[in-house]
Amino acid sequence: MTRLKESDMFQPVKSLLSEKMHCEVYAEVADYDVVGIGKTYGIIVEMKKSLTWKLIEQAHRAIGLADYIFVAIPKPKSYGNRIAASYLKQDGIGIIYVDGQRAYVHSWGKRHRTKKRWKPLKDYVLPHHKLTTGGVKSGDGPTEYSITIDNIKFCLRRHHLNDGWMTVDEILETIQTHYANPKPSIMATLQAHWNQDWCETKVEKGKRYFRYKLAVAR
Repeated sequence: MTRLKESDMFQPVKSLLSEKMHCEVYAEVADYDVVGIGKTYGIIVEMKKSLTWKLIEQAHRAIGLADYIFVAIPKPKSYGNRIAASYLKQDGIGIIYVDGQRAYVHSWGKRHRTKKRWKPLKDYVLPHHKLTTGGVKSGDGPTEYSITIDNIKFCLRRHHLNDGWMTVDEILETIQTHYANPKPSIMATLQAHWNQDWCETKVEKGKRYFRYKLAVAR
């Protein structure tokens, strides 16, 4: 059985999307492991250590958001899970094999029609997604983004001794971040839906404020 972790597969998959599919590559976008943005198409790749039904379900959720959807797994020693592979083919989802430091397309899926009621895939991309490593959600290790978020959380929790509300300028006076252009990046990140479980925001007299949610802080 392979010892590859999901995070080990990221660089080979990133190289495949960048060099062969001519995409800008991002990680951990809208809960998807890898996203590639080409000139006229978007690609989502979900990575797992084996071809499981959970992986198929995750890839299926991406239908309508990206033009092409793939699952990426280590190259199996035998034929692998052929029943699961047939479900992927039926859904038009492709398979990428990772063999050491190389990734290649084992089977192409079809081009999906993106749903007009959804935002374009590129609109989910934020600056930190360029720096993050895909496949680290389960705790393989911290990223520059996760360290920045932890610093912001600590800053906002500590500020609860006052009224709790802080502007981005006030946050940046307290912490350092990995962003090249930190103010707009933090502004967008703290308003993103995946941070709404711990961060609340308001606009008062033309200024936007952020606070660590009281229900979380208790």
